Amino acid sequence: MKHFLLGIFLFIYSHTFAQWPTFNQAHPVSCQWPPYNYIDDGAFENVFIVDTNPDYFDGYMTFGRGVLCNPGTTPNALRVYSSKINIGGDLLYWTRYDSADIDRSQAWYGGSGYRNGGMTVNHNNDVISTLTNYDVTLGADADVNYLVTFNFLGSIKSLHIIDTTANQYFFSSIIEDPIDSTYLISGYYKGQGNEQGSGTLFKLDSLGGIIWQSYFSDTNTAISVKKSMDGGFWLILITPVLGECSDGWFMDSNLILIKTNDQGFEEGRFVFGGECSNERASVYEFEEDKVVLFGRLTNDSNPNPIPFAGYLFSTQIEQENTGALIVTSPMRQYLPTSDGHFVDLHKTQGGNYLVVCDNQLTVNQGAGLQGRWKGGILALDSSKDSLWFRSYSYFNNFPTGAGARPAYHYLLDSKPTADNGLVLCGYIKQMSGDPNNGLDTPWIFKVDSMGCIEPGCQYVDVEEIVIGLENTINAFPNPAHDVVNLAFTFPADFIPNNQNEIVVIDMQGREVLRQAISLFPSTTNNFEINISSLSTGMYTLHWLSNDAWLDSVKVVVE
Repeated sequence: MKHFLLGIFLFIYSHTFAQWPTFNQAHPVSCQWPPYNYIDDGAFENVFIVDTNPDYFDGYMTFGRGVLCNPGTTPNALRVYSSKINIGGDLLYWTRYDSADIDRSQAWYGGSGYRNGGMTVNHNNDVISTLTNYDVTLGADADVNYLVTFNFLGSIKSLHIIDTTANQYFFSSIIEDPIDSTYLISGYYKGQGNEQGSGTLFKLDSLGGIIWQSYFSDTNTAISVKKSMDGGFWLILITPVLGECSDGWFMDSNLILIKTNDQGFEEGRFVFGGECSNERASVYEFEEDKVVLFGRLTNDSNPNPIPFAGYLFSTQIEQENTGALIVTSPMRQYLPTSDGHFVDLHKTQGGNYLVVCDNQLTVNQGAGLQGRWKGGILALDSSKDSLWFRSYSYFNNFPTGAGARPAYHYLLDSKPTADNGLVLCGYIKQMSGDPNNGLDTPWIFKVDSMGCIEPGCQYVDVEEIVIGLENTINAFPNPAHDVVNLAFTFPADFIPNNQNEIVVIDMQGREVLRQAISLFPSTTNNFEINISSLSTGMYTLHWLSNDAWLDSVKVVVE
């Protein structure tokens, strides 16, 4: 009877969970209004988790921008949008926020190019951001900046002009002050008496009125702001250009941490090493006046053959009674790369840190060493020791032609999910060999607490996770006895390489079988796996290729 009940349980379990839910997709920006010719070119810049009661509307709201090509009238214009995505990753709808009869560029939180960090959720569960309308033909004096409020349907609830003067703003991040429900915005400001411009922090009321504003000498932009335990603020900034980088061509600057009081007046600062690119950092305050700081710095050695080469780093900083900031632990370096960006920092419920980044890594991709730009997550324990690193790419980024370059995968935002995982978003820049060379495709995906697209990737010791091939494998019969057949059904534009294997993992996370397979660029490939040596139970079959994880399927062995 015991074995009979076990068999029933495993049969039901296998038929319920033989395939994982699909939630990893690239969504071309395709909304348009005539007579515009809208090319699929854009990014998801911010993502928010929608958790409602009842839960029929649960999922994700993303905000981003794309390029709107309007030939023969004006230069290509940016358009901002939101999109609703369900818990399975399916795109439900887009919402554009421009007017059909006004040909003017737009951007969340100002500036050109894609940005992250410029949105927040307030105490009413509304999304708050800044919106800039600007005319590329008239220059910065024509910019109009708004404080904008959205609900989780993507509808605008309010829109307030921040400043009616000709002052120039660039917004980079926004938070709500829980004490009085006002908003703190960091960025760049240039106005009367501030001709060179500088990093700034200012406080807004709910109608966009400026309550106070602070400027910071010898800075260019305040990248981000966080509330401190004593009521003040922690700011990450960059300096003005200091000169040439060590390569003698690109411009150099430094990364700065500043601590302010509750009115935005500077109490202390600490300046880090040189940068040759637009890098970021973030702090986590674990005790009053004590923070751990994570970020990315560029090597500042001379000569430096790779101008953007650098590393992720962490350090601990404490504010003394005098206000001065001092380093209380040596700087630790992780993940040296030829280029990359720090994106986000998360503290897990277990006390670990998750550092979200994108990096250019040099790997062997079959035809020799290639630099590949991939999104990634670095996990560190509470002592800031490295636990694991996962990088992420989309399946159609493997170039096949001579001289073709792989796609670049950028991450711009991430949010913790209820299962201790993350949902991440950004864009994929298509390169030579891709269908639309040079265009950007928004993408979004979700991982579990171990950085896996599907549970169990940590047991097969892989670093790269390939997205977009989930549910490629069908296993039958299932349950199986001596032999299980695997049928691979590929998307039309997927071309497998010649190094593939199936790794079988038991329920205790142990590898029990490994078999090489040969896959061909056709719609379907079928293979037989001999499982006669396996004991009764549940197993996960993982498909690996060139040390990258692509898909998995559960199989019951009777």
